[in-house]
Amino acid sequence: MNLLRRDTLYMAGRLSQISLGRSLHSSRMLLDVKDKESSQKPADSKKPKVEETKEEPPKVEEPPAEKIEYIGNTRFPRPRPKPRKTIRPGEAVGQQVPAGKLEHMPLKEKIDKKFRDILSPEKNLESRARIIREIGESHWQNILDLRNNGDKLFEAPAELIPATTARYLPNLECKSLTGSTVDIAELCRGKTTLLTMEFVKFAEKHTLSYINVFEKAFEGRGKVQVVQVNIEENWAKAAVLRMCLPYVRRNVPKHRHDTYVLHYGGVEALRNTLGIANPLIGYAFLVDSKTRVRWYANGEAVQSEGATMLTLADTLIRKAK
Repeated sequence: MNLLRRDTLYMAGRLSQISLGRSLHSSRMLLDVKDKESSQKPADSKKPKVEETKEEPPKVEEPPAEKIEYIGNTRFPRPRPKPRKTIRPGEAVGQQVPAGKLEHMPLKEKIDKKFRDILSPEKNLESRARIIREIGESHWQNILDLRNNGDKLFEAPAELIPATTARYLPNLECKSLTGSTVDIAELCRGKTTLLTMEFVKFAEKHTLSYINVFEKAFEGRGKVQVVQVNIEENWAKAAVLRMCLPYVRRNVPKHRHDTYVLHYGGVEALRNTLGIANPLIGYAFLVDSKTRVRWYANGEAVQSEGATMLTLADTLIRKAK
């Protein structure tokens, strides 16, 4: 028993010695590693330091944040203005061939033709295409265009459109203040004409700015005339305009009652042919004796446009003789 106990104590002592030796060995190894690192530091410090240059990526300029306008005190953004639709100044407008005479039908025949158009598949397709175009455009687009860009599309060119490239005035059936039915193309044939078009009351001051200057310069001269066309495309407003005809007659000079004409109904084709982009402003056209559109202007006349119109009209009058 004593012998077994003595052997057990001997083995425990040997194990403790072995573990102590291993720990001392590992601590010596750690000290050696630290000594090597400390000896290498001065050598590393003597080496010249190379500064690393970092290439910065090119700066991309960000576009300025879009300023959003709001309507009044609400948080509804104001609609963005669309690009202004207009033609290039001096570009030929009108139709390619001279306008023929229109057939003036009695009221009964007009009603019958309207019913035939309602039952016609071709006319229905044309009407559908027109409605789709109207749906794609804002009802307030023309008003927004005036607010953002003013009532002048461009300043009129200083030269006539050459006779070789000029186009012809399209025809339109109208009623004069005397009650007679007239065609504007036939009315302009054989005379140098200042033709003005207005679609709203707001545009009347624009057309009068050309008419007053023209009449003052060419009063009393033959083969010269002014034709003022008042067009109402909305059927409800057309009914009001018919009731206001006595007021219109009182305000238009008597010598112009034969050449002041009115049209009730849509004229989309006419507007596209003559380059009328915004019907809320007035338009003026110089038409020669062969019904070719030789010059045009829009909005209220500036001083230079009035002088240009008179010079070009005088040129057309002399060439017509």
